Amino acid sequence: MPRVIIKTAFHNIRFKCRRCGTCCHHKRPEEFGDLIPLERLKEFWEKSNLIYMTGEDIENISRETGLDPSDFVDTLYRYDGKFVRVDDSKKRIILDFPVMKSKADTTCVFYNNGCKVYSIRPKACRLFPFRVEEESTPQGDIILNISCNKSCPGIGTGKIADKKSLEKLVCDQFLERSECVATEVRTLAQEGRISRDARIYRSHPGPRFPPK
Repeated sequence: MPRVIIKTAFHNIRFKCRRCGTCCHHKRPEEFGDLIPLERLKEFWEKSNLIYMTGEDIENISRETGLDPSDFVDTLYRYDGKFVRVDDSKKRIILDFPVMKSKADTTCVFYNNGCKVYSIRPKACRLFPFRVEEESTPQGDIILNISCNKSCPGIGTGKIADKKSLEKLVCDQFLERSECVATEVRTLAQEGRISRDARIYRSHPGPRFPPK
């Protein structure tokens, strides 16, 4: 079984959320198509800023706001609670992870002079200005690198960030998503819907906004 290793690339950073909305603007780079091969995933992460949501995040927001997931969730395919899709050729496994919808001005649909769902905001929002990048070792282990976006206005204020809490949040988010994906892939494979030489892609959902 592969190991999951969590690393933090910062030391004693102070942070307090100022609720300024800086992180509520979503970037969807136009140079990427609907599907992103894994070899371009790092490039995509560097150029995008999307709020990925877990199933639990979506359930919490839907329950508290009374909204249907379609009102605030962006996916490439119609969202039905599933994360994994397979195209008709059976050769492309598509990880269609849900992201928060954006308005035409690129802000989150829940942002209007402040976050309207702050108390139940997704784990990815709770994590910001810290972000996670995944990489694999030659042995097949997964490394989750937690870095810091130092352009956030809240950096340098408040208390020193609790690394253990951040690592737990990252771990919980990763495990929840991984367990869902593993279950769905296993079911699709048992149904004969995945080719042995299938490649894995990540989806690029939602509207593209021209760079400013």
